Amino acid sequence: MSIFQNAQELYRFHYDKQNGAAAPIRLEQVETITDILTNHFPFDVVNCIETGASQNWFDGMVGYYFAYLTKITQGKYYSVDNDINLEQKTLDAYAKIDSTLKVNHTTDDSINFLKNIDFVPNLIHLDSWDLDIKNPMPSALHGWREFEAIEDRMPIGSIILVDDNYFGGTFQQWFWHDNDTGKLLGDELINFEYPITGKGAHIYQYAKREDTNWNVISNFGYGNQKIIVQKVN
Repeated sequence: MSIFQNAQELYRFHYDKQNGAAAPIRLEQVETITDILTNHFPFDVVNCIETGASQNWFDGMVGYYFAYLTKITQGKYYSVDNDINLEQKTLDAYAKIDSTLKVNHTTDDSINFLKNIDFVPNLIHLDSWDLDIKNPMPSALHGWREFEAIEDRMPIGSIILVDDNYFGGTFQQWFWHDNDTGKLLGDELINFEYPITGKGAHIYQYAKREDTNWNVISNFGYGNQKIIVQKVN
């Protein structure tokens, strides 16, 4: 079993302990991430950053998967979010799962944080600026600015994942929940007409070009998708 498969099994174990509290799509996404990293990640040590802090199982707590990888490879894991109210909540969420995880959490603008880090990451999960499907451009632009802030500092072979993307020709029942309680606030059926809508829209379009040093390495299906790109030269 690879380290990535091991991390997937542990993620599933803790997911199951939540009795369905986590978003079901997260299990599928972690399975996809595991396949991608098993076949494409060339480094022995995982040095990871997550923008947009994981802090509860309702949203999936996917950061645990990445934090565990840094633990077993003796790498570094950094989390950043601009909401100071999430700082202790984030640290407590990780400690509740595994008190031996070394989570370095910072309250800061993610773009500023990425521009000023003092180590070299080779795995990044971009998940800040909540996607508003009815007004997706601010989230997509922020994701692009995060990418610009860090991509040239990452070594060849590095991988970036971007959360919350939907492809044209599909539709999604969009639900609004209270982030703290999970209470349903409303819902609407959304049809996606543009080729891609989401946090990674600009990054995806850039990586699909032939004149860049990033390639799209993930396949896409229906529903919420993570864009996964790799630095190739």
